[in-house]
Amino acid sequence: MLKKANRLSTNFEINVSRKYGAKVSGQNFHMFYLKAKNYEGPSKFTVVVSNKFDKSAVKRNKVKRLFREAVRINLDKIKPGYWVVIHPKFFSIEKNYEEINTDFVKTLQTLPLAK
Repeated sequence: MLKKANRLSTNFEINVSRKYGAKVSGQNFHMFYLKAKNYEGPSKFTVVVSNKFDKSAVKRNKVKRLFREAVRINLDKIKPGYWVVIHPKFFSIEKNYEEINTDFVKTLQTLPLAK
């Protein structure tokens, strides 16, 4: 589980990241990232999965757990001060942790928020 300091918690933070942030797509997800102004803390993340993704809460929560774990493991590779919103793609339900993590790391290496 991500520490509270590494979680985007308010709708304001999520909506600002989506509206003004840059969008990048991996094979299994879309990511919006924003270098937050007037914020000097650690990078914050959230995984957003709507009811349109799947009607089963069990499947939605599983996907969220997999993406959060990929973020948690790779936090040391990310510069501080960013807000990141991750939207998994529909077919990521069928993926396992290794596939999601490798896709996340590959995508992360191409971004300016990577160390």
